[in-house]
Amino acid sequence: MTIVLKAYIDEANCIGCAKCSRSCPTDAIVGSKHTLHTILPQLCTSCSKCIDVCPTNCITLHTPGEEMNPAEELRLTERKQSRLVQQSTFPSSTVATIFTPIVHTPQPVISLEQRKQTVADAIARARAKKLAQQKPE
Repeated sequence: MTIVLKAYIDEANCIGCAKCSRSCPTDAIVGSKHTLHTILPQLCTSCSKCIDVCPTNCITLHTPGEEMNPAEELRLTERKQSRLVQQSTFPSSTVATIFTPIVHTPQPVISLEQRKQTVADAIARARAKKLAQQKPE
């Protein structure tokens, strides 16, 4: 059994930016944005990724702990990846709404002359409305 140093967050300097928790490959850092974060030493792999992203340099490696075996580290990393996939998916009701096929009703075929007349009528209505607004009553 090898003793390694695990990450530790200095609570006085933590600003709660959550960059460390996003960078941790094993979800060893808990806390929510703008609140104090803490590290669970039993899940920490001593990878130092949290130290690299911390803007206040409040994370250090100084809590002694047991070295994690590679199989356990892989299991924890896969668990985080699974959680991220689950969080990124839509709720089933949303998926049903998004992927419900739309029934298209056939539109009547309108000739080019009818389209031109429709546009001309709309322009005439807009001009009439504009003139009515300009003339004082």
